[in-house]
Amino acid sequence: MPTPDATHADQLLRPFRRVLESYPQVPAELLQQIDERDGGKRIEVGASQRMLQGLVELTGDPDLGLRAAQATEVGDFEVFEYVAASAPNWREGFEALIRYSMLMNGAADFRLDSEGDPVRVILHSTVELNRAGIDFQVAAFHVAFARRRLRADSDLQVCFRHARPDDASAYTETFGDSEVLFGAEFDGFRFARSLLERPVRTADAALHTVLRGHADGLLSEFAPGDDWVQRARRDIVENLAKGRPAAEETAARLGTSRRTLTRKLGEHATSFTDLLADVRKRTAVRYLESTQHSVEEIAFLLGFSESPPFVRAFKRWTGSSPKEFRER
Repeated sequence: MPTPDATHADQLLRPFRRVLESYPQVPAELLQQIDERDGGKRIEVGASQRMLQGLVELTGDPDLGLRAAQATEVGDFEVFEYVAASAPNWREGFEALIRYSMLMNGAADFRLDSEGDPVRVILHSTVELNRAGIDFQVAAFHVAFARRRLRADSDLQVCFRHARPDDASAYTETFGDSEVLFGAEFDGFRFARSLLERPVRTADAALHTVLRGHADGLLSEFAPGDDWVQRARRDIVENLAKGRPAAEETAARLGTSRRTLTRKLGEHATSFTDLLADVRKRTAVRYLESTQHSVEEIAFLLGFSESPPFVRAFKRWTGSSPKEFRER
């Protein structure tokens, strides 16, 4: 189903910001505007695509999406990236990417078709992407694969639905000796089924368990609906570990004033303080049940400056201390 109001994480702008510095025709004011968008606020995918098309026209570079993908750095995609990199094998890595794709992009509709051989990784979007957007989505995956040494002996095919451009040299530069297919039935990859069972070089079972628990918690905040309660709750979750969330900052990221946010939340019989407490309680319980994080670490992840305030808050929420809760 089309989702025209789907949003993506602001981290997806960072590779474009890096590469745009190399184009003299891009004014400093525009770079500043992009910097201001990278502040914990999600961006509507449709608006982002319109901006990207404008950048392609401004730079005169139809390969801008490929160049941005080459400018990605390890850690750009945070938990979405690390949960796949810590998986035991590439099947589970791909499945994790598909499960948590919404954390990066609410329009992502990724699929792993492993019925036949070769298998297919389909990178579909519920919001129509322009060529630069498709190029970036596919190439960013490929660059991440190459960094993890996925490609060895894999006979990887890279697939694009769009037609082959007159100058395809940037595709050769990006995808190396992989076969690039234009006019394909889908955007994504095709490779031998046996590759799915290969171990991931960076596999870490304990870390993978912790990261999946964290990602599942984030994912639970992306329930259907985009009312003010959901949007505020989502913002709190995404910025929890950056320090104590403040209503003024959440309101600014949501493009409104604190007074309006307070009124909108009040219409749903809640408040920013109530939402913050609920998110902290649910996240704390999840960490205590499914991770080995210390009380001090959990306090930090919940935005507390030290552990005693967290312990007192947890006792109010549950009637027991974090230690007692974990022992039970």
